[in-house]
Amino acid sequence: MVDTVKILIAVHNPLRFDGSRFSPITLSQLVNSRGYGKTYLNPSPTYAKMGKYMPRLTMYKRMTKFGVVYQLAVEFSAPKMLFGNNFDELQESDFEAVLAKLQATLQELLGHKFFTVQLAHADVSAWHPSKNIVFLDYTSCQTILNTMGKLDVSKTYDLQKTDFRDGHVVHIHANSLDIAFYDKMADLRKTKISGKRAFEKDGLMQLNLLEGLSEYRPMEVFRYEVRFVGRASVKRAYPELEHWTFETLFKKKLCQDTLLKHWNKLTANVDMLALDVKEPYELLQNYIEENQDATPQAALAAVAGLLITSQSGAVGLRNTLEARYGKQAWYRIKPLLKPPQAYRFQSFVHIDEALQRFTPTRMPDYIKNIENSGK
Repeated sequence: MVDTVKILIAVHNPLRFDGSRFSPITLSQLVNSRGYGKTYLNPSPTYAKMGKYMPRLTMYKRMTKFGVVYQLAVEFSAPKMLFGNNFDELQESDFEAVLAKLQATLQELLGHKFFTVQLAHADVSAWHPSKNIVFLDYTSCQTILNTMGKLDVSKTYDLQKTDFRDGHVVHIHANSLDIAFYDKMADLRKTKISGKRAFEKDGLMQLNLLEGLSEYRPMEVFRYEVRFVGRASVKRAYPELEHWTFETLFKKKLCQDTLLKHWNKLTANVDMLALDVKEPYELLQNYIEENQDATPQAALAAVAGLLITSQSGAVGLRNTLEARYGKQAWYRIKPLLKPPQAYRFQSFVHIDEALQRFTPTRMPDYIKNIENSGK
């Protein structure tokens, strides 16, 4: 439903907090400084090693005509806060549990207990609706990402730039929002090598996902996020609301509508039939999807055979092979020449259906299926 959230809490007296861990200056130094200022409390790496998720805090000091104003910004992944990962997705009924967890975490960091109503009514300055789409049919996330990376996004958005990273991330930077598509399992594997190489933050504490789901094959997780950063961006995204607070935005329909809206805009000009044109790369992807046990050599041989028969016909290929390798060569190659079904189109249909259903993914459901399949 939603992943990253950044809320803003009005603070009357920062000195009531334990501010010694803030940097580059402590809270007392911020209070005694002149003019505008800010200081940070980022989670210690020790927490990640313990598997404990912590938010990022920023204390702002602003000068207004009414005097000095302090504001605490709390940025956190709501599912990681509650579940320790963002494969497990939230639903509306989890809101009170998220508030309670956030309240306890802030008390641990600051030595102060906020009322849950303060957290619920806090203004939102970053909001990332998101969805995990799980494939269990050997569909490759890279196949989908390759298609997304070729879209002419400039026709749809006031584009700044598009990143297409290592074949596992497509990140669209527009003026008012960011849109990210990535292969979640591939990103976690990069985290295992180095956290700096991964697209997602706080990946170290999610490595248990790789261990827990490694037996669930085939499994691919296509992750889709729309990121609104800044209060103005959040307000433009939801003009129908009167207040843009954590509580008012934490609604399934708002998140679902956002994701569907931008998915439909991006894919409106995609020629779905052209996704499965009989070009070498598309043929290879579809062949691999259909023939799960095929070796790389067999897959490449099948694609080559299909392309040659489309050019010169089966008779031409047969005559060439028999002239050089004898009659048995044709009978070894012939079973490979069945054109594969169009899987690339089906993968887009699957994503659309998952967004329409908007059923939360939960790791225990998949672990239970793994255990049941082993009985």
